[in-house]
Amino acid sequence: IDYQSHVGRMLERTGKDLGSTRPVYADAQSLQFCSAQLSRKMMEADPANVVMCPYTIVVYATAQKPDQVVVAYRRPMRPGGSPASRAALREVDELLDGIAREAVGRK
Repeated sequence: IDYQSHVGRMLERTGKDLGSTRPVYADAQSLQFCSAQLSRKMMEADPANVVMCPYTIVVYATAQKPDQVVVAYRRPMRPGGSPASRAALREVDELLDGIAREAVGRK
């Protein structure tokens, strides 16, 4: 993991300054990372795929349902592109999907 963002804490901390004290999350974190192998593959296929890196997975529980943890990820999709680019992005999507499923105990 290259970077861990504590989104829930940031919203809680800045809410007062914005005139909002309603809690959104019990906790919310964004985890960002790259796979050297898959990143190289997708960027060699199309240098514009750099916009897909780093990959992001979020883990959160809302204030209304603090016992229900959600794991989600940003899908690395770009319309069009070469077949090699689409194939590389599918591999990244499969990696993220596998990590998310493993995190919640579903394979």
